Amino acid sequence: MSQKQSKKSNKDLVLEFTNFLKFKKGLSANTISAYESDITQFLEFTGENIINNDLIELFITSELNDKSDNSKIRKISSINQYIDWFNLDNKEYQIVIEKVSLKKGSYLPETISVSDINRLINIYDHTNYMNSRNLTLIDFMYSTACRVSELCDVRVSDLDFEEDFVKLFGKGSKQRIVPIGSELKINLSKYLKFRDELNTQEPYLFLSKNMNQLDRSAIFRIIKKSATLSDNALSVHPHTLRHSAATHMLEAGCD
Repeated sequence: MSQKQSKKSNKDLVLEFTNFLKFKKGLSANTISAYESDITQFLEFTGENIINNDLIELFITSELNDKSDNSKIRKISSINQYIDWFNLDNKEYQIVIEKVSLKKGSYLPETISVSDINRLINIYDHTNYMNSRNLTLIDFMYSTACRVSELCDVRVSDLDFEEDFVKLFGKGSKQRIVPIGSELKINLSKYLKFRDELNTQEPYLFLSKNMNQLDRSAIFRIIKKSATLSDNALSVHPHTLRHSAATHMLEAGCD
């Protein structure tokens, strides 16, 4: 996990930011409340990670996907205002990003085709740990239609190869049981052989090269890198895989 830009707690940062809006900017209580809600949600998402454009893009695609354009634009404006305040108020730590913007009616593609999914998966093979991990991670995300947070938190012990399912834990520790298809089972089995060779006590299914739990930004980078390496340079984000999976299941007649 990367060191964040401030030693202060997120709660303290939100309080200082809202005080700035109240006493320096003279904004109304309702406006300040909206800023507070937006930035609290954003900082809860970023956690201890250093804030950068990739992380903001991941926040937009995974957390704001179902929001209206107006809501997305407002939240992005809140983030930009917060970062401007943070950089003025903090001399030791700075958040260095390009300004984030979102025009109405323009957004990232929601789905990609099954053949494009296969292209992403087939970039990799089972010749070493990292390749096997990336292949299996992409297949897992698509086959289970899991959220990024669920992927981060899934453990080896959550897999059941006898009954062919995996337990995923979402918001509020809500559990759901998801079937494991035959192709994913094969990829998981091959990946776990490489993972077993690491001799690690880490419980999480997908690990970094340093044998740590993968975080949201790491998964975002893996998907982005894979998309760049694909034959037709796809524009893909973690939520694209989840939304594509749901769309393809509906098209196939699944409930």
